[in-house]
Amino acid sequence: MFKSIKEYWNRYREKRFLRRHSCSNWREYNRRYDTDFNNRATEINSIYHGYSHVYQFTDHKHTIYDWDLGYDGAYVVERWCEQNLCGKFRLDFHRVIEDSCGKWSINELGGGDYIFAAFKDPQDFTHFMLRWS
Repeated sequence: MFKSIKEYWNRYREKRFLRRHSCSNWREYNRRYDTDFNNRATEINSIYHGYSHVYQFTDHKHTIYDWDLGYDGAYVVERWCEQNLCGKFRLDFHRVIEDSCGKWSINELGGGDYIFAAFKDPQDFTHFMLRWS
């Protein structure tokens, strides 16, 4: 099962570290503790402060409740991004409202639910736009 005691010890330490942070795997840990993402901000630009490009599916077909790109569609987009993009990206759902300046702000009481995709690498953003916009 384990080739050495050192391998067993390293796996034990890894599992213990993830358990202390309430995560089941490294993917969940990296998503939850992303340094380029600020979950407490009130504007989309502030939330994705470390990402160079943010895309919002603004078309009515791309809201959560439509069957075209709801939760299942977002899962398909995320899997496509994992397979085809090289850099760091995020795909999140937010309830937002657009103000008079054209900025999107978090609004839990009103507004609409939209999908936001953020990319660190400009080439990944271009590749994404060619496929999904």
